[in-house]
Amino acid sequence: MEPISRTGRRTPMRALALTIAALALPLCLAGCGSEDSGGDVAGDPTPTVTSSSPPEPAPEPTVGSYPAFAPTDYMFTLTVSCFCMGAGTPIQVTVADSEVVDAAYTEGGGRGGAEPGEPADNAFRLTINDIIDRANDTEADKVTVDWPAGQDYPSSVYVDQQKNAADDEIGYTIEGVQVSP
Repeated sequence: MEPISRTGRRTPMRALALTIAALALPLCLAGCGSEDSGGDVAGDPTPTVTSSSPPEPAPEPTVGSYPAFAPTDYMFTLTVSCFCMGAGTPIQVTVADSEVVDAAYTEGGGRGGAEPGEPADNAFRLTINDIIDRANDTEADKVTVDWPAGQDYPSSVYVDQQKNAADDEIGYTIEGVQVSP
């Protein structure tokens, strides 16, 4: 039995590799053009002003500086929007001495088919200050907060932890806050 000749196999593979390289080269060179395509390009580090209108002032407070919710005993309705079980179903949260003592779904439905009165998932046992902490997350890629003027807590908080990660976004809506006397 004679050994298999490898010279016959190398030629077709080499031809295939050369063909692929010849086809890919124009695509690679097209990306090296001199026109500004709006992508990230190294250049002069001096900022260039492209608009004559002044920038809009940042709303106060901002991410990292939202104040804590002072009451320690209260109830509120929390709706969480995410790619997770129970999402979208309102939850009645009861807080005593700054700790969640009860969290139950108020309606049926949502992902996972929650039933009214059923205990909410532990991930949704949140105080208003837990949600404000998420509003203050300076490590997140994007945080959007709706905090009406004169209100002691936000109406909604949306957090996208990583720009290029899928399904990591989470939103919190706070309604019907009732502070205990």
